Amino acid sequence: MDRTSNPSGAPPTPLTPLQQLATDAGLLVDWEDAASRPMRVSDDVLRAVLFALGLPAGTAAQVSDSQARLRTEAEEVAIPPLLTGVVGQPVVLQTSAPQAALLGGQTYRIDFEYEGSTEGKISVSASGHHATLRLAPVQAVGYHRLHIDAGPSAAIEATLAIAPARCYGVADALREHDRPADARLWGGSAQLYGLRCGGEHAAGSAGLGDYTAAGMLARHLAQHGADALALSPVHAMFTADARRYSPYSPSSRLFLNAWMIDPAALFGDAAVRQTVIDCNLVDDYARLEGAPLIDWPASGHARMTVLRELHRRLQQAPLGDSASQALLDDYRAHCVDAGASLLAHAHFEALHAHLAHLGHPHWKQWPEQFRDPTYLAVQAFAREHEDEVDFHLFLQWAAARQWAAAQRTAVDAGMAIGLVADLAVGTDSAGSHAWARQHDLLIGVTVGAPPDMFNAQGQGWGLTTFSPRAMRTQGFAAFIEMLRAVMAVPGGVRIDHVLGLMRLWVIPDGARALDGVYLRYPMQDLLRLVALESWRNRCIVIGEDLGTVPAGLRDRLADDGLLGMRILWFERDYTRDDAPFRTPRTWAPASVAMTSTHDLPTLVGWWTGNDLRWQAKLGLLPAGMSESEAHEQRMADRAALVTAFAEHNRQVLADGGVPLIGVAPLQAALEQARTGGAAQAEVILQASAQDFATAAVAFTGAAPTPLALVPLEDLLGLVEQPNLPSTIDTHPNWRRRLPGPADTLLDAPAVQARTTALANARTGTP
Repeated sequence: MDRTSNPSGAPPTPLTPLQQLATDAGLLVDWEDAASRPMRVSDDVLRAVLFALGLPAGTAAQVSDSQARLRTEAEEVAIPPLLTGVVGQPVVLQTSAPQAALLGGQTYRIDFEYEGSTEGKISVSASGHHATLRLAPVQAVGYHRLHIDAGPSAAIEATLAIAPARCYGVADALREHDRPADARLWGGSAQLYGLRCGGEHAAGSAGLGDYTAAGMLARHLAQHGADALALSPVHAMFTADARRYSPYSPSSRLFLNAWMIDPAALFGDAAVRQTVIDCNLVDDYARLEGAPLIDWPASGHARMTVLRELHRRLQQAPLGDSASQALLDDYRAHCVDAGASLLAHAHFEALHAHLAHLGHPHWKQWPEQFRDPTYLAVQAFAREHEDEVDFHLFLQWAAARQWAAAQRTAVDAGMAIGLVADLAVGTDSAGSHAWARQHDLLIGVTVGAPPDMFNAQGQGWGLTTFSPRAMRTQGFAAFIEMLRAVMAVPGGVRIDHVLGLMRLWVIPDGARALDGVYLRYPMQDLLRLVALESWRNRCIVIGEDLGTVPAGLRDRLADDGLLGMRILWFERDYTRDDAPFRTPRTWAPASVAMTSTHDLPTLVGWWTGNDLRWQAKLGLLPAGMSESEAHEQRMADRAALVTAFAEHNRQVLADGGVPLIGVAPLQAALEQARTGGAAQAEVILQASAQDFATAAVAFTGAAPTPLALVPLEDLLGLVEQPNLPSTIDTHPNWRRRLPGPADTLLDAPAVQARTTALANARTGTP
């Protein structure tokens, strides 16, 4: 499959029937690459992606049939199953001229979600084959029912989702806690799996973090003045295969990571300790807890073994055991509330555990009778393996119970926001969500990114996500279900690759990453649903808006109340040849200020050049750049950032404030590093790294944003980053553990000085 390019300046060639079908289906046949060169997607790519959208296009006849199907859908569907609007604004719907003729002037009734109703008449404006329907502004937020009387036996009903004008925000959270709405908050971010607990709890941890540790860390941060703790994704993984542990490649975004369950939170440390003994895992648990890196297969197996045994004992608890009975009652109520989606996930987990060992890791490779959750063979399997299905239901209940407890701990400790969850951009196509929602997701393609200056071959992330065509025809039900799942508990959510609400680069399975195509999404509807669910769940929304961002998108997200991400490393003025770092007061206020992310170097790692050494070792330096050239460029970047520190101090002083950043020691260190040899420079940079980390944290914290988030790696002054993109086994991605228990991490004097500097930067006090 090859992409083709159009000569710069040449007029676009007419679209073929295949290309017209692709365009009508939401594919961008023509696009510009990172060098602004016009590109046209190959026919093979278009056919493959159209097939995934349910529009076969392998032959001219299929193209014609699929085009007719699209036309019929547009002309025959008067009102989609769900349409969105904004409170206080007219509800506008684009439709076909025939439908406009049918509906224009008709009476409609809106039954509000909670109580009451209103009536009106549909107004129409037409232009050629297209028309616009308008309903009067609706003053109530919620999911309402729209009824249209279109004549005898022609009543039309749909869901009318009326959203607030913007998402729930930091100021709203502050008001609910009776705090000044303009306060500038700060928090930390952490990789949940890497957290540690102390004392007896550590002996039962099997070398993995857990939801209890998240609550402990939140409380510890709150004691130092923090209001938020952002965590790596807690989505459900493949419980039977702990080799698939990247938190951004989940099995389902509807459920939770069972490996992060704390057995002691359910049954107590003594019961867990005894179970570890009974399962002959004492040595394994001690070895795993003492290891510097996570051994996922071993830790996952050890934790699941203990949880499985504790589940068995709970099921066999005597009737007089009131504590066990209370847990069972709570568990059964949870299963009833969660309904069919949870049951399907448990069926998948049981089937996956059974069939993966037979050499069928992907549900597409399973025997035919198990490839759809509605098949009778699946129900028969579930009856025959009732205990296994119940175990996976139990795991999700335990995870949900502990995730909610961690958020309560954060709020009870005084946090205005509490936990901030991370919503991955998609799910593994071999996972529970894809199996259970085959008609809602894109089966046969993977999500990624086109080639750019950093990845000449593009990126394929091995994930799938929702079909925009299915979204519209199914009333956005699967998307809303996902939003509710991720927003139900935490006080905030970070949407990974928020650009995906507008368009995604999709690649046919088996194709090169550069052989993809942009697929448009109904951004206006999705943003409105995000805002609506944000308010219903009292959940702030952060959008990861890094990379090549279409013009105007960040402004649109800001208008809708989604906070962007401003990362220290990227806040430079690229309109100038020397690309100086920008001082914090120029950072976009509708964002979250951050020192770094899990995919980027830590402060100490950047200052000491540790990331460059990794890149050189693994052949990841930019094409044509040697390691010495990379270090030379980094020295210039260090000087540029320290210069920005000095300029920020000057601005603060000019405003009558007290400068908070110690610049002179860093300037002296750089001067010595520049004039000495390579070995001496390394020693000097290592010696000054902690001072730099404190300065960079204070610098970032001074941004005029409602929230600043600093990774624990930067608060603690650690050198290694959690993940190095473009690597799998050559770098210990998603395996690093923090150096101490979650409830004592910030106690060291140097760390307390750093959190104090951050807190002072947020308030502007010395």
